[in-house]
Amino acid sequence: MNISDWPISKIMQLPDEAFGRRFFISCMMKVSGESTVWDISELGFPEICVIWEMQLLTWQTAGARTEFRVALGDHLPTTAAEVDVLEPVFPGLGQTGAEPRVITSKDWQGFVARKLRLPIRASGRRLVVEFTNTFTPATVMSCILTVSSIPKDIPSWFG
Repeated sequence: MNISDWPISKIMQLPDEAFGRRFFISCMMKVSGESTVWDISELGFPEICVIWEMQLLTWQTAGARTEFRVALGDHLPTTAAEVDVLEPVFPGLGQTGAEPRVITSKDWQGFVARKLRLPIRASGRRLVVEFTNTFTPATVMSCILTVSSIPKDIPSWFG
């Protein structure tokens, strides 16, 4: 059954298995010393998609604190000001302040959000992540999103 003209609110009521194959969109960087680096994913998001899970992971020395900012963009930023004007992937998540907000991790904590089922209109943009290491030793940081596209066809017994 063709559901391409259904509103997103109705599509999101379908069971999980109607959304098909899930895939990862990710960024990973090694940050040496106290510094900020930026990364942009190789893969772009589908026009409209669903984020099922987010993982912010760090491999760092005890006592280290890292910061992430997660946004949608078309190019690799080279300054924090360039990230300031990007659309956040998760509005309102992180420390109170300007979007995209800062999400912190300390001592290997990381941050995992499961069972999100969050629809977004990404319009083909890619994942942009700002990684900040506030400790001298090198830290490896990654942001991994589990994503699927929005179904356009479903078996008639779903609808």
